[in-house]
Amino acid sequence: MPFLCLRIDLDYVPWDTPDGNEFGHGEPALFLKLLDLARLSGDRLQFFISSRVLRAFPSTAEAVLNEGHDLDWFSKHPEEPDARYPEAAELFQSIGHTPLGMALRGSWPEDGMVPHGMQFVSAQGTKGPPRLHFFPVETKSDREAVRAGTSARIWTDSIKAGLRETASRNRAITVCVRPQVLAKFDPKLTHVKEILDLARAVELPVRTLRQALSSSEA
Repeated sequence: MPFLCLRIDLDYVPWDTPDGNEFGHGEPALFLKLLDLARLSGDRLQFFISSRVLRAFPSTAEAVLNEGHDLDWFSKHPEEPDARYPEAAELFQSIGHTPLGMALRGSWPEDGMVPHGMQFVSAQGTKGPPRLHFFPVETKSDREAVRAGTSARIWTDSIKAGLRETASRNRAITVCVRPQVLAKFDPKLTHVKEILDLARAVELPVRTLRQALSSSEA
């Protein structure tokens, strides 16, 4: 099924000095802007949240769920699920939610292991874990674009070209963004709006990976 997934990764904590120095501390305000944008457009968005954010700011996760969006786990160390996932599962349980999928910032590692209960993975590249639904990320994230010195205009045009090609091939596409990065890269969400508007124009519905998973199993 062809669709666009706007994957929003939540991994910002104010005491992360390296990321703060690089991208600033505008995530909280930008996060609210994303929720406002989705409210106006009617889009259901796919969020992934790291354990450190869930631990420090459970209200962020609750805001996502209260707005009707989908929320799953942002795994920073997929090679260590036995050490990392039990805490994540407890944190999700504390807000009354069960993750069904996990997202990686890179590609699926050869020694990666899938925690029990996971049904899908979102990662770069074309290879995922066996016997699990894999949603590849084949576009450059906003974070990668900033680090490469790419302008928001060039990044957006590249994503839009990918949308057109995806629509012509009747395929799906995932675009990864982080509110912390967008606060510096696209503070008014002008470029994100362009991407969502073009998706609708080329008949690529905005879907979450959970929605895509449900459709594939129907």
